[in-house]
Amino acid sequence: MDTSKERRWFRVRVWVVLIFLGAWFMGLAGRLTQLMALGDERVEEYAENLHFGSLDVSLPRGAIYDRALNEMAVSVDVNSIYINPRIMGSTAIAAKAVAKELEPVDVNARDMAYKRIVTDIKKGRGKSFIWVRRKVDEETAGRVKRLGLRGVGMRKESKRYYPKRDSASKIIGYCGMDNQGLYGIEQAYNKVMRPVSSRFTVLKDALGRPVSMPDDLGVAGKSGPVDLELTIDARIQYITERALEKQTVKTGAKSGVALVMDPHTGEILAMAEYPQFNPNQRFRFSALAVRPRAVEDAVEPGSTFKLFVAAAALEEKLITPGDILDCENGQYKVGGHEFKEAHKNKYGRLTVAEILAKSSNIGAIKIGEKLGQKKLYSYLTAFGFGRKTGIDLPGESSGLLTSVPGWSATSLPSISFGQEVSVTPMQLGAAVSSIANGGFLIRPHFVKAYMRNGETLKTVEPETMGRPISRVSADLLKEMMKGVTTEGGTGMKAAIPGFVVAGKTGTAQKMDPVTKTYSLDRHLASFVGFFPADAPRLVIVVMIDEPRGVEWGGAVAGPVFSEIGVKAARVLRVPSSLTDVYEINWGKLMGDGHEAKTGI
Repeated sequence: MDTSKERRWFRVRVWVVLIFLGAWFMGLAGRLTQLMALGDERVEEYAENLHFGSLDVSLPRGAIYDRALNEMAVSVDVNSIYINPRIMGSTAIAAKAVAKELEPVDVNARDMAYKRIVTDIKKGRGKSFIWVRRKVDEETAGRVKRLGLRGVGMRKESKRYYPKRDSASKIIGYCGMDNQGLYGIEQAYNKVMRPVSSRFTVLKDALGRPVSMPDDLGVAGKSGPVDLELTIDARIQYITERALEKQTVKTGAKSGVALVMDPHTGEILAMAEYPQFNPNQRFRFSALAVRPRAVEDAVEPGSTFKLFVAAAALEEKLITPGDILDCENGQYKVGGHEFKEAHKNKYGRLTVAEILAKSSNIGAIKIGEKLGQKKLYSYLTAFGFGRKTGIDLPGESSGLLTSVPGWSATSLPSISFGQEVSVTPMQLGAAVSSIANGGFLIRPHFVKAYMRNGETLKTVEPETMGRPISRVSADLLKEMMKGVTTEGGTGMKAAIPGFVVAGKTGTAQKMDPVTKTYSLDRHLASFVGFFPADAPRLVIVVMIDEPRGVEWGGAVAGPVFSEIGVKAARVLRVPSSLTDVYEINWGKLMGDGHEAKTGI
């Protein structure tokens, strides 16, 4: 091919390329003109994505307060440690260094931490994010940060913190690693308090980093987690815990429970247990140690149960406080079984009021016989025994009250003084409250109000569960209960200076797990009551399990009742002679037009 032909073909190729490029540029210019002049949703969306992005914000779990808005459970930001194996140097060296800072004292724990890190790296081969330890304290996080290791980082997370430590821990419960409620109020109200995640639009820089934040990171309007205001009074809770702990330790008992309630509203002002646990260090305690025994454990009530047998008979007009019954000099045979008095007492003829004050077993049996099986069972169920109270804590026991067809020949006499039946301390507190408030069984509860951002969303109103007895019967029973804490009564140590106390002692024999018979040396000592007797402000229940030495309820549980009462009266400024009253519209609750005045 000659040179002229080569030049001609070269020019042709150049023109073809130029024409192609010209057409491409013209098409591009036309497209740009179209986009600029007419717009395109896809382009606008792409451009917006270059400048704006989304930011996920996890809001903290709702807080828990006592009735004076003292913090009981809050959320705090803490560091969690993670590693990125992809950018780490020697994983073994890094793992050893991190493990040493995680466990600076315990060598065995350090070795376990190292092995766990190495194992997690192997399991997560190829991953760029592996947790090492979540929600560590500031000191630990600081030590790991100072290592300055490439591929070892920190991420902020929200952690549940309990400022009062072990106080009210059986009520509040605790949360898991991901802030989910696992026990107590935390579990019962998990849905309303749980953390809420929200997505916000933010302006980004050229590297994709947010350069602006929304004005309000809170959840807008009507969504988001809810804070809870409890009925608990932190001062009375502390008083109750200390009094219970002191007596439980002093008597060498296994455990103890104490409740303080408002009999008119069902509000629990304190629920103490010993031993306690610290929810900030949940891992140090067994599952058994964190259970709220006042709600989950049902026990035989012993002589405190005589109150409700007497109440039923009073309501049926089968007895009056002055009626005299023969207590058979301490021995009474029913259904082929011989029943005896506690304390080896040998009572003869006693009035009904004396039967209650001296806690006569045989006197209680005689009252139960007047009622008969069906009426006794009917009244006991009306007082709430054998069914759950509906308290707002998970795991509540219904106790045990066998229906009449399951009773033996000795069931009626045994139940009349608190055997063959089991109740929870919460059930007992609610039932005693019905005597204190004039006959209404009110549902006990722990939550007083729902709040958000300091504003009350809803308050919890008193809820009635029935009316087992009339005010007349309740007042007659109150008068008889006064004799328990006065001269000659079994509960003299429960007396509160400056107040008239209505109460009842209980000393229940516990079942021997080996012989399946009642033990002679294992008892549950208890005292239940309220004050001021004529205008009740507080109901207090005290139970101490297996005290050593003196086991009688009046001697063991009575002093705890008295100490709680004395100090709680000071805190609440309860005058010894009440003149002020407030009104609760029981008629609205009961639908019978009845309106009761009760002391504050």
